[in-house]
Amino acid sequence: MGFLKHRFTIVFSMIVLFFLVFSARLFYLQIYKGEEYRNFSEKNILRALELPAPRGRIFDRNGEKILYNKPSFNIRIFPREVTDVEDLAENLAGIVNIPEKELLKKLREIASLKSFYPVTIAKDISREELLLVEKSKEALEGMFLEVGHKRVYPHGEAAAVLLGYIGIADAEEVKTYSQVKAGNKFGKMGVEKVFDSELRGINGLEYVMVDAHGKVISESVDTLLPTRKNREMVPGKDIHLTIDAQLQKVAYEALGKEKGAIVAMDVKSGEILAMVSRPSYRPEHISKELFPDQKRIKKKESFSLLNRSTQGTYPPGSVLKIITAFALLEEKTADPKSSVHCPGHYFINKKRFNCWRKEGHGHMDLHKAIVESCDVYFYELSLKLGVDGLYPYLKKFGLGERTGIALPEKRGVSPSKTWKRKHLKEPWYPGETAILAIGQGYVTVTPLQISVMTSAIANGGIIVKPKIRKTDEKEPFRIPGATQRLDAKSVSFLKKALYGAVNEHRGTGIYARSKITSVSGKTGTAQVVSAKFESTKKRFQDHAWFTSYAPSDSAEISVTVLVENGGSGSVAAAPIAKEIIETYFRLKKERDEARIAKSE
Repeated sequence: MGFLKHRFTIVFSMIVLFFLVFSARLFYLQIYKGEEYRNFSEKNILRALELPAPRGRIFDRNGEKILYNKPSFNIRIFPREVTDVEDLAENLAGIVNIPEKELLKKLREIASLKSFYPVTIAKDISREELLLVEKSKEALEGMFLEVGHKRVYPHGEAAAVLLGYIGIADAEEVKTYSQVKAGNKFGKMGVEKVFDSELRGINGLEYVMVDAHGKVISESVDTLLPTRKNREMVPGKDIHLTIDAQLQKVAYEALGKEKGAIVAMDVKSGEILAMVSRPSYRPEHISKELFPDQKRIKKKESFSLLNRSTQGTYPPGSVLKIITAFALLEEKTADPKSSVHCPGHYFINKKRFNCWRKEGHGHMDLHKAIVESCDVYFYELSLKLGVDGLYPYLKKFGLGERTGIALPEKRGVSPSKTWKRKHLKEPWYPGETAILAIGQGYVTVTPLQISVMTSAIANGGIIVKPKIRKTDEKEPFRIPGATQRLDAKSVSFLKKALYGAVNEHRGTGIYARSKITSVSGKTGTAQVVSAKFESTKKRFQDHAWFTSYAPSDSAEISVTVLVENGGSGSVAAAPIAKEIIETYFRLKKERDEARIAKSE
């Protein structure tokens, strides 16, 4: 009896122990690990599909679309569902234009992620590729097609550098911008980058239920799995720029095959009417996801990503004489009526400084010195002014400072005694003042800075802040640290001289003369290498400048042209400015006539 009782006790204890262990395991699985296993289970039957938000469109000042979207199809892979990488690579290689070796390498990287979230393998596939994918989708493990949005650039290369392009956000961008997630498209350059937060929108999220083969069996999971909520997609906002698309196209074509930059600006509002940088690139190519063989192409084209209008810095050459002349007038260093004799050269401490005109200009007053761009006049008078007298006016016009435009830009260099001592650990020499006065030496500027300077003379003395985005704002802005209004008397003198530079007999800007409107301007030829260095190679030739405005008596538009290694500003740059100015007034007339005809 006692033996049976003992056996009963053992059996009972084992049963109790079993239930305790079972209960503990049940508690562990359902309570302690419940959420984790529930998520795991859901992920085995759920797909989280991201719904890409269409980026905002970009319009020019007249409402013309200069950047918009069209539907595109992307091939995406769920890493967790890929079991045979080699088979998938073989099947896909026969469909998409990607080498099988590169495809296999990419798929192995994707499969190793073991993620439930999809990864893009091919973007913007062709219609033929789309049909092949649809036909073979049963054999393409873990693959699905995503309807995306391809950016369309109707004006191609003409505005590409200005507009920029988009690409997949890198680790640094994800870290810097809290709203950008890994795998999201992000503005990489230009307007696309500057206004990315508005253009981007918010991607949607949709959960769908699939079977073991990845086939969708239900698109409504809210009732079954209330913890998984879909997210509405929010399209990006449209942006309106100050650019005139038609003028932009003409300006780009006017540069031909030359490297350079063009800035056309409304002299009163500061609105940028055209901003060209050449060479450019084909944005629809550079924004695609690239494989190694394509990356070499991108590397070769990388030099063309620079916006030369705002980020290219160059010696200004004789266009800087506008500021030197203004400083001479303001400091009363030059009597406009007195003259300086130009024999074609000038000596400073026994060192010879040549004028661009070897035979000399003869007797020059300030007006003629600007019209004919006499170097010797500015050599002599600048020594009386001194670098300390000239430097404040460089700053007054905003040189060496960012203009404040909503685009990446460089400051350039506005040199002084302090600057040289700090950066070169050397004293300032008189000869350096002379070459600074004619826009050579250490001074460097951007084409946009020269356009701002020119507009200030054109509009009567107000330094405006350039704008690229169209707003209702009418009042001009000052460049940070610059005086808003320039002396009216000095400005008036310069306006007469700049008119003469284009319209007088010996003016250097004669090739900008127009039968449509009056043009004022200043040429510049900036040395790239020492005058002693002789070479026929293009890259060693002088940079050609011409900065201008029209009409001369009631200016509306300023146009600054830089042709890299173009040679003479008079020959290479002035005709380009003329073409842009004439196009501006032709377009204005056509649009006014169309508006009147429409209202009648």
